[in-house]
Amino acid sequence: MNFVTDTHALLWWFIDSPKLSPKASEIYEICEKGENIIFIPSIVIAETLSIFEKKRVSFDFKKLFKKINESENFVLIPLDYPILQKMLDLKDITELHDKIIVSTARYLNFPIITKDHALQNLPYIKTVW
Repeated sequence: MNFVTDTHALLWWFIDSPKLSPKASEIYEICEKGENIIFIPSIVIAETLSIFEKKRVSFDFKKLFKKINESENFVLIPLDYPILQKMLDLKDITELHDKIIVSTARYLNFPIITKDHALQNLPYIKTVW
């Protein structure tokens, strides 16, 4: 099964944080073995870069970006017309980053790896944590 990731899940996996749930950790491990694909909305990479630049978490952004770029099982998804079309339907999500992540998941029809309770409570998207 394939997934879309949110920012914290991706970052916590990369830094091996205990904040990442066992289920989410298992999904990332399976991805690294080449058995599934984790799709990364471009906004997630932008948020990760912002966290790195603000030094809110200490990690090597270039190393993360290189790992994603070299992997066949981590796929960056651009913010393009089909994603923007999906965003038009999301009136109940006010936070722009979440709207893009959810729109990406809806477009691809995959669950989101997220701890975010606001996303977990949406009736029209599946989440995993």
